[in-house]
Amino acid sequence: MAINKKMIKNFDFSILFNVLCICAIGIATIASATGVFAGGSKRNFIMQIVWTIIGVILLLITVFIDYSTFKAYYKVLYIINLGMLVAVSALNKVTNGASSWFGIGSFGVQPSEFMKITLIIVVAKKIEEFDGDINNIKNIGILLLYSIPPLILIYKEPDLGTTLIIIFIIVGMVFMAGLDLRVFFGGIGVAIASIFAIFPFLETHQQDRIKVFLDPSLDPLGAAYHINQSMIAIGSGQLWGMGYGKGLQSEGKFLPEPHTDFIFSVLGEEFGFIGALILVLLYISFILKCFKVTKIAKDKFGEMLVTGITAMFLFQAFENIGMTIGLMPITGITLPFVSYGGSSMLTSMVATGLVLNVGMRRHKINF
Repeated sequence: MAINKKMIKNFDFSILFNVLCICAIGIATIASATGVFAGGSKRNFIMQIVWTIIGVILLLITVFIDYSTFKAYYKVLYIINLGMLVAVSALNKVTNGASSWFGIGSFGVQPSEFMKITLIIVVAKKIEEFDGDINNIKNIGILLLYSIPPLILIYKEPDLGTTLIIIFIIVGMVFMAGLDLRVFFGGIGVAIASIFAIFPFLETHQQDRIKVFLDPSLDPLGAAYHINQSMIAIGSGQLWGMGYGKGLQSEGKFLPEPHTDFIFSVLGEEFGFIGALILVLLYISFILKCFKVTKIAKDKFGEMLVTGITAMFLFQAFENIGMTIGLMPITGITLPFVSYGGSSMLTSMVATGLVLNVGMRRHKINF
């Protein structure tokens, strides 16, 4: 738990500032999306501020704990999180079409969010143990042994979005660990082929999302309604936007889930291309700073830990923004630090704390 002056000097305040800027944009956009200044409910707006404050506290707590401690207790973390996934599956309480939440009063906790961080820790620990031998079939099998059970449980909720995030995280980590390119591209080929193989077994709404992604004209008032309204909203923003709180799609309730899945659409409509570009640049800056930490980590575990977290943020931001403009299928993946949600915010803050943790405990100080 000890932090000396050298570590404090290594604390990257620019990463924290970057995150807080993104959070501020999210809170402001949630206020508009929920009509706070037009007489709407202030609950989500206030709760997002609360989650952000709690998240920053957890971030700071995470920074104080030497990240090697998480490596030491990786099995305990894995068992607890896997148990939570089993429990939420057994309860089978359906919320928004999926049994992926624990209800605590009027709040919900999503165990799959915390499993993302746990699997990053587990895979980072195992890659360090492999000592560079990532192409060994036995070692690949060990990673699959840890990854498949939570993937199956999360997919069956059903939560295709989180399933895809975890797959991308693991693929990104093993690739950066030195996976043979032939194996890597072979795996991608198998994954693409698997999409066609599992398509008949997907839920009906998941199949519809893929179909309308390929052809939005198939069901404009049904399955394609979300993406069509999203693109209308973003297109209406043009260069400078329609003005804060003046978006016709979001304020007129035409845009579904404006404070969660489609919050980027609200931003694009009200602040235009310039506002959307500012947010994208903040994400790019944040992700590049995270990637920089992988280069200065003092050990393989720290490098892989930050690699997995960087992959998580990269995929979530790309997928969420991509789905709002028709470049990616709709999966229900939230926009980190921006979309409303306690589990998502807390997970993202803890993940950022781990990145700062690794950076603080590096060997060298780069001036």
